[in-house]
Amino acid sequence: MDRGFLVCKTEGQEEKRIPLADVRALVLTVPQVSFSNHCLARLLEQDSIVLHCSEDYKPIGWTVPMDRVIRKAAFENQIKQDQQLEKALWERVIKQKIQNQFTVLEIIGCEHKITAEKLDLIDEATMARKYWNNFFGSLGKVQNRERKGANSIENKALNYGYAVLTTLVHRAILIHGLLPSLGIHHENRYRNTPLVWDLVEPLRPFVDLFLFKWYEKNNFFIDEDASLEDQMEDDEIFDFKEWIVFMTQNLRFCRLKDTNSKHTAKLMDAVDDYIMSISKAFEEFETLKCKLPDLKQAYFHAEKVE
Repeated sequence: MDRGFLVCKTEGQEEKRIPLADVRALVLTVPQVSFSNHCLARLLEQDSIVLHCSEDYKPIGWTVPMDRVIRKAAFENQIKQDQQLEKALWERVIKQKIQNQFTVLEIIGCEHKITAEKLDLIDEATMARKYWNNFFGSLGKVQNRERKGANSIENKALNYGYAVLTTLVHRAILIHGLLPSLGIHHENRYRNTPLVWDLVEPLRPFVDLFLFKWYEKNNFFIDEDASLEDQMEDDEIFDFKEWIVFMTQNLRFCRLKDTNSKHTAKLMDAVDDYIMSISKAFEEFETLKCKLPDLKQAYFHAEKVE
């Protein structure tokens, strides 16, 4: 830290500085990074979150600020865990995730048998089976969605992207005074943050779309009937460091339109608007005003993502 700036020093390279107030999250993807305690404390004081990754870019933990009460009514109503309110919130959240998955399939132009008219009748598990078959097929891959212990490069890339958005959601939950340990759907387990996992759901398809665009940008597509050896060779040209840069850039260049105004927001800002609206829903016992992240309202800024 130096006079309100986060200072990054690498041997043999020019020193880099960024205003501390601009740092929302730090994603540590190399083991050589070290902090002074003063630096880390200042980051936490201004609500930054640190996401720690292993040497193979697998997210393994967070350093987060302490919980605090910002909206007393929202905090108290969350603690009451009103089942009717939580059910209504979860229904809206998961329906938006399903809608966003459908939008991804429409954007990437793959053939599927899911119709918009029947979308409200599809449950999360059914949509997941159909969605992943079509999504991975569009990449020329025949594989399943892997979460923990992912082996394929696509699943590792997705897990990394999800972790970054989950970090922003976690930060916003703390800022707006909600308890990450009290979910609306996922069960509370030891060392778990169920509300974070609940609210990140409709944001996951954004990462899926970014991965498709990354494949499109680099022409990684191969015939889905290609041999396993060919698919493995394709994995070797996937530069994970470049994917990290591309993923991060899209947090700024992907923008969401507000259907109720002319306002647009960067995805990283839209995450904060979304969680703030969830906090207000707890405060007012009203879910209709929630600003859920709608992929149909997304567009990419004129600045080219390199």
